[in-house]
Amino acid sequence: MINNIETCHHCGEQKTNCYHGFISMIIPHPELESKIDKWGRDNWWLNLERTDLTEEETKELDSLASYDQALNTVGRGIQCDDCGKKEAELYNQYYPEK
Repeated sequence: MINNIETCHHCGEQKTNCYHGFISMIIPHPELESKIDKWGRDNWWLNLERTDLTEEETKELDSLASYDQALNTVGRGIQCDDCGKKEAELYNQYYPEK
């Protein structure tokens, strides 16, 4: 059997153990997840409407909104097994089933 080498959309590495199907644009990122915790995991997005924030705080929230959008957008792609395992671990850590 011939193993095709493909490029993982998440890590950018060329590998043979890849999944073809629907994947999120990005996988959870610990640094950004800690910022979500800082603003309140259950309702951080409510702060997007505030008018009393500094420019730096506004930029941070805007980046979180973009991150959240990418995390929740799926499309056809290629993901290696390593990124699939890492993604599953991070989702279990930050978004456990209730």
